[in-house]
Amino acid sequence: MNYSGYSIVFLLMLAVNYLTATNVGSIADENPAIIQPAGYVFSIWGIIYLLLFVWIIRLFFINKETDYIVEQLHYWPVANFILNGAWIFTFTQRLYLLSTIVIVALLVTLFVIYKKLSAPSVTWFDRLPFSLYFGWGTVATIVNIVTWVKKTGVEEVLGFNEYQWTLGLLIIATGIAVFVSLLHKDWLYSLVFAWAYIGIIIRDDYDLFWLMVICSISVLIHLSVSLYTAFKPTYK
Repeated sequence: MNYSGYSIVFLLMLAVNYLTATNVGSIADENPAIIQPAGYVFSIWGIIYLLLFVWIIRLFFINKETDYIVEQLHYWPVANFILNGAWIFTFTQRLYLLSTIVIVALLVTLFVIYKKLSAPSVTWFDRLPFSLYFGWGTVATIVNIVTWVKKTGVEEVLGFNEYQWTLGLLIIATGIAVFVSLLHKDWLYSLVFAWAYIGIIIRDDYDLFWLMVICSISVLIHLSVSLYTAFKPTYK
């Protein structure tokens, strides 16, 4: 596999998104879960796709680095782009269980790509699109799982109602964001979670929910700023 293959599959993925993605928002808004962010939050997909496009174009102009990156990543970006298109299709067809399985697989590919691009020899820009993508992929996976559970008509999980286990999931998600950001010195990953949380509190109206989410946003933004300040000078 080479970068030409990446570009072909990426363009096919964009075509699938263009043809079907307009239905995602309306379907997601059908009896939405508490954890689902406001619609504007999903505009982050446009930024992710733009950065991925620039990343692929850049591969055509950096010969030595391109060989190293492609050698490290192999078919993982191709698998990711295929799963991305598959998720759009399954979700818009209201195949919620299947879409959950697909997005979990997509998150696995993002994890592998992110780990491979976190090596010291890789430039900061090569990791940049996937920091954003991995962060949003983590958030989207959590939201998709909750959406699937809600669509099945389940009212309680282990004795907890939706409001209670949503609070628990947000605490877990915040922990994941902090852990990954500190482990990889990545200020952008945690910032994606803060972006999603802001969209959640704008759409929902629960006092305790507001308090917990605002605290999480404060922690994540502070962490992002601290990591950016501390490690930006060391980027290649």
